Amino acid sequence: MVRFVDTKEREEEILNLVIESYINESKPISSTHLCTKYNLPYSSATVRNVMENLEKKGLLSHVYTSSGRIPTKTGFKCYVEHLKEDDFIQDYPVTLDIASQQIVDMEEGINYTLDVLAKMSGYTSLIAIAGKDEHFFFRGTRFILEQPEFEDITRLKSLFYALEVEIDQLGDLLFQYLDERVRILIGDEIGFKEISDCSLMVSGSKEKKLSFALALLGPMRMNYTKAASCLYSTKNELKKIIEMLYE
Repeated sequence: MVRFVDTKEREEEILNLVIESYINESKPISSTHLCTKYNLPYSSATVRNVMENLEKKGLLSHVYTSSGRIPTKTGFKCYVEHLKEDDFIQDYPVTLDIASQQIVDMEEGINYTLDVLAKMSGYTSLIAIAGKDEHFFFRGTRFILEQPEFEDITRLKSLFYALEVEIDQLGDLLFQYLDERVRILIGDEIGFKEISDCSLMVSGSKEKKLSFALALLGPMRMNYTKAASCLYSTKNELKKIIEMLYE
């Protein structure tokens, strides 16, 4: 019996596998690699044809110095659009129990929260927080510097420009996302040309005494499911701090 395979479904499957492999390995992905790693029920030639079609649609890009392909901005956007909040492990284990710390004021709680989030995720953490006043903080730039994308000095300069010179505008952006949903902005969706090759993940909360938007900034090759899980878990810990300080 011949198994019918929907062309669109197969393209989506291969695109997801290319992106997830690229996220983990940071190198062009070949059809042979996919077939071997995932034990796919298709031949390498079939997978290569699918990848060629994805390239024609602008979802993959061919690296001509190798046989592999990498995702484009459009490819990443397509991948993220199909992620569901159920895909995120909302109780990702927080390696440091924030609520158990002897935190005496909100600034200390925020800094500790940002440090935990950056360490857990491996990306730069940011927060915009509004009570009587508005504040914006970020921590963990050292983590984003460990990403191979930022071995390029031009990209590195642009990143620091955004974090230092445009910090107020970044804060204004985060204040647009104070609801509980996880929002993922990819590339030019962030609205800053200096970090248009990055991704920004944001999730907020409106508490009685204050509201905040917690975020992660990383390369477009971000591990989105892990990052979202870390964001959810750390946000819940921050809520505990707020309750503790304002009870």
